[in-house]
Amino acid sequence: METPLVICYGNVSRGDDGAAHRVAEVLLHTAGVRVVPVPLLDVALAEEVSSSKVAIFVDAERRAHPPVRVTRVVEAPLDAASVHSLTPAGLLSLARALYGSAPVAHLVTIAAPEMGHGEGLSVTAEAASREAASVIIAMCEQA
Repeated sequence: METPLVICYGNVSRGDDGAAHRVAEVLLHTAGVRVVPVPLLDVALAEEVSSSKVAIFVDAERRAHPPVRVTRVVEAPLDAASVHSLTPAGLLSLARALYGSAPVAHLVTIAAPEMGHGEGLSVTAEAASREAASVIIAMCEQA
């Protein structure tokens, strides 16, 4: 069984926007999960994504409910603008264009109502991050 790739991204200097990094902290101690915490999705991730069978993207989303939402990610057409601000769908497309393959992928979003300047998570985002880590562990066990 191939180890799923989990890419956790967000800005830790924008409060709850860093919630995915809290998920990464939990998952770094979980066997069978390859975790990559980054501030944003970048072209440099395309090769690692292309060599994965399963990719899970983790990001904060400005909302209070539900705590965790999981959606399937499908490739999206690339244009010059999208390479400068990659989405999970764009990164999948880039992986296929550059390296010939893209994995099955999901996006796990975390409730993150407070994204002002400053570090630390709100109570809502902290709880949602813990729940997201559990959801991702279950997804990885099924992969």
